Amino acid sequence: MLLIVLSVAAAQDDASGRSKPSDGDQEPGVICVSPNPPDRPTRISPGGEYNPATLTLRIDKREPIRWPHQQSVKIDNLSLSGRHLIVLTSDGKRIHSLWFRFSDYKDTKLCISFDGYQGVQLEDRHSALWCRCR
Repeated sequence: MLLIVLSVAAAQDDASGRSKPSDGDQEPGVICVSPNPPDRPTRISPGGEYNPATLTLRIDKREPIRWPHQQSVKIDNLSLSGRHLIVLTSDGKRIHSLWFRFSDYKDTKLCISFDGYQGVQLEDRHSALWCRCR
């Protein structure tokens, strides 16, 4: 019996020694929103045009927040179980949306960035060297 428990615990750890989030973790999930410039982008992919002045981010059914331009913003108290919906809106129009699960990442603290060229980037804080929330 002890061997089975040790095997399961070892399977949850990745090569770096960090364990993947699970429903039994005490800390809720966090997303750090990385600031983007307040000026309109000069390089965009087709369909990637947006207005930084009206860019908002909404997670699940929470109130939308304006995308920061100066400092990172933390969105906390997110459930580690189930999936979450991120919706980006600009000038009143949905410009991007994605589903994610914390269980797909190696950490419960994620970072998100956005620009019109590369789109949305959502990574755990250890993989996102650009992330300012630590």
